[in-house]
Amino acid sequence: MIESQKARKPILVEELPTLADSLGGGIGLDNQYTFQIVRDCVDELVKVTETDIAEAIRFAYWEERQVIEGSGSVGIAAVISERVNLSGPTVLLLSGGNIDMSLHKQVIDGINVDVTTSTS
Repeated sequence: MIESQKARKPILVEELPTLADSLGGGIGLDNQYTFQIVRDCVDELVKVTETDIAEAIRFAYWEERQVIEGSGSVGIAAVISERVNLSGPTVLLLSGGNIDMSLHKQVIDGINVDVTTSTS
């Protein structure tokens, strides 16, 4: 989405392995909805690292007792990595629990996960 917004139109990007697997690629060249919604309604797009995502999954589990997938944790990742500055009331939407539980256990145990070989 970030690269498409920079280009001002949906573009092809390389699909990369990530803990946030539903965010690891393009939005589709024929994208009819999300590109325009993001363009019109989103103030800022930020990137987070795999380490940030893993830390967010751990935080959600150990601090909030929530099992969330990598894609659902990116809001937390952006906040705890200080890639966004919060001012005023803030809502982080936690969505998606579709994470392989053996992968989740590795992440919450602090094991460095190689997403190029993981299945989730």
